[in-house]
Amino acid sequence: MHKKKSTQYINFKGCYTTKKGETPELKEELNSQYKYKRKDAVKKSDCCYDCWKGCFFVAHRRGELYVDRKFGAEKDSQDPNPLILALAVRIMGFIRVDKITEYLCDPLQRFLKDDDPYVRKTTSICVEKLYDINAQLVEDRGFLESLKDLISDNNPMVVANDVVALAEIQDNSSRPIFEITSHTLSKLLTALNECTKWGQVFILDALSRYKAADAREAENIVERVTPRLQHANCAVVLSAAKMILQQMELITSTDVVRNICKKWPLLL
Repeated sequence: MHKKKSTQYINFKGCYTTKKGETPELKEELNSQYKYKRKDAVKKSDCCYDCWKGCFFVAHRRGELYVDRKFGAEKDSQDPNPLILALAVRIMGFIRVDKITEYLCDPLQRFLKDDDPYVRKTTSICVEKLYDINAQLVEDRGFLESLKDLISDNNPMVVANDVVALAEIQDNSSRPIFEITSHTLSKLLTALNECTKWGQVFILDALSRYKAADAREAENIVERVTPRLQHANCAVVLSAAKMILQQMELITSTDVVRNICKKWPLLL
């Protein structure tokens, strides 16, 4: 008689184990009322995530990966906890096998409209990874339109990640996808005031693609971006300087240009 092969799972340390009960334990800690338990649970989930990522990479190289309930992504995508949902989305982003990408579309479309901003911002990055695998599928399922809608999201963290996703997709496409209009410009400049430093860098780099319609609009853009020249982060300062220089080419008033130049010593 053949000996029954035991099922292996991934534990908190990123190692294989035959113990199944650790996943429910992790979920219980993520839902804990105590902040320190939730914090520890996030660290444990990151360990599992790193190991899962490695497993998916190896499986992809060998062409043997088939996603089913064993990986838990389908079940976790129904969990009410946004931390668990976001972890499931991150795992989906590393399932780089064309055969199963279509099965990821329905949950990802649902996550893009989730009430929690952490889930939405994580999903936008996952869509970009999905585009890298199957661009036609992403376009056919309307993901590009959904990403463009997220630019109007009321959470600046979501907007910044959405800009990253659209910019990456644009870099991998030969046709215009991420086009910044005057309406988009207004939304991004508003989000700029509330973003983290790296969110500001992403948005400023994206805005550098935009060419103002006239001198007046260019002056308005420069006026709203100039405060970033005093930012403590050098990456923000450099991105702001790049954008200001591009817009200055359209400004015809010598007085305005002179006033802008007076602020450049702040960079020294």
